[in-house]
Amino acid sequence: MKTWRPALFGAWLGATAACAGYAVLDPGAGAGRRLALPPAANESSWIGLEVPLTRALRADAQRLLDVELAAPPAGLELRTRLIDPTRYGRVGLRGGAYALGSAEVQVAWELRDAGGRVLLSGLESRELEFVTALEETDRAAYEQIFQSIAEKIILDVAAWLGSADAAAA
Repeated sequence: MKTWRPALFGAWLGATAACAGYAVLDPGAGAGRRLALPPAANESSWIGLEVPLTRALRADAQRLLDVELAAPPAGLELRTRLIDPTRYGRVGLRGGAYALGSAEVQVAWELRDAGGRVLLSGLESRELEFVTALEETDRAAYEQIFQSIAEKIILDVAAWLGSADAAAA
């Protein structure tokens, strides 16, 4: 029997992940703390665009963190703000319609403690193209963008909650 092979593979995999900048997240990140996740601020003229972002953030927080979602005031608060959501018609058709569109948005976010002190912050930007001939829409593109952004934000929060910085806060 070659019992050394699984151990060697595990060591190689761990070294590769460490060199690539991957970190294993603590499944208990959050330690049952209360997290307020109010609706995203939306200062654009797109009414309701904040809803899919807020839903995606709350779903990912429940899936990836050991936290209790609560109304403010809570021990932690994750605030998000939509910045300049735009859509473009990349390939135009006769009559003003377009065959290929692009949706773009930035989301600024801050994790604050109960005293309002910013513990962690970031700015996420995404763009996604959609094909109207395939019945894809700008709204559906924004929902995909928000799912990607929400996962990235929650993973950043999880990494911070599992770090020594969170233990000191």
